[in-house]
Amino acid sequence: MTNKVSTNKKKTRDIYLDAVKGFLILCIVLEHNHLLTAQFDWIRPFSDAFAAGCFLILTFTWPLKQEALSKFVDKNFSYWWPFVIFVSLTTILNWFIYRPYAVTETITHYIQAIILSSPEQIKASSGFMYFWFLPCLCFLYLIRRLLDNLGYIALLLGLVAWLLIGELDSDLLVKTPFSLHVIAFILIIGLCYQKVHKKLMAPSPIIRGATITLFITGCFLSYSVGWKLFLAGGIIPSFKEPLLLLYYSVFMLVAIPGIYNFFYCLPKFIAQGSAFIGKHSLKVYIFHPLIYIGITQVVPLVSNPFLSFFWTITFSLLISHIMHKMLFLERFIFPNTISSIMLRRKN
Repeated sequence: MTNKVSTNKKKTRDIYLDAVKGFLILCIVLEHNHLLTAQFDWIRPFSDAFAAGCFLILTFTWPLKQEALSKFVDKNFSYWWPFVIFVSLTTILNWFIYRPYAVTETITHYIQAIILSSPEQIKASSGFMYFWFLPCLCFLYLIRRLLDNLGYIALLLGLVAWLLIGELDSDLLVKTPFSLHVIAFILIIGLCYQKVHKKLMAPSPIIRGATITLFITGCFLSYSVGWKLFLAGGIIPSFKEPLLLLYYSVFMLVAIPGIYNFFYCLPKFIAQGSAFIGKHSLKVYIFHPLIYIGITQVVPLVSNPFLSFFWTITFSLLISHIMHKMLFLERFIFPNTISSIMLRRKN
């Protein structure tokens, strides 16, 4: 989901990794479609078990560049800019359409959402919780940088956080600034994935078979396990639920290579189709709930669950494609660096 305008045309993309992103974003769109989740009770346990977490874990696929802190923040905190834009727009729309709070209270929620960015305040301001991902992503990069040179100490800190974060009440966790509780749960899984990524992507029939089998097993188990993980909402298992904790962690650990290797075994055009969606995953993530709400509630044009899913994806990709053609707009809303926004304003 962390895709922006590329400034390096020589860099080649791995279509199978883009296909993984495409699969993950489709799972997230499924989970946000209330018409489908009301009809099919397997969707939320399935999607929430791995999809959002895997997008964060994907960032561990690449090592952090050794660069000055100012340059690092300039690049990795640029995700905060689309967060500010869309929280601002949806807060205005939320107030005009639904009027959930008085003006002064709305302004208070908005300021708290922008500055502290807890899932609860983001939802209170904008009406949507899903924007939590962007500030969480920024702080995940920052925490990774802070821990990058600590070696086994980083693993120990991650392990402790992974074991204990679920002990805190979900009502408290949902108020956590920048969704740091999500990072606390994800960190050790990401650090472990960083160590095994290349091995699990090796062109070995045994590894491919094992990762695909484990992923499919995790998918089927999600239904019997039930909806026991909701990262942003603070529903997280702890060491007191060892099997549950182990299940979700292993599922996230094998999901990326499992999906990757599964696509590798399919006809290439299927991977290419998913990769096309994956290349636009960040924009699809941003736009899809707005489109879904728009076509099913604000202007109720669609009531069929499957059609609503189809048109949500289609319109999200269409907007993404149009924006990609309008480079000035794309670079303004989804900049590669914070400084590029400031320079553009001066010019």
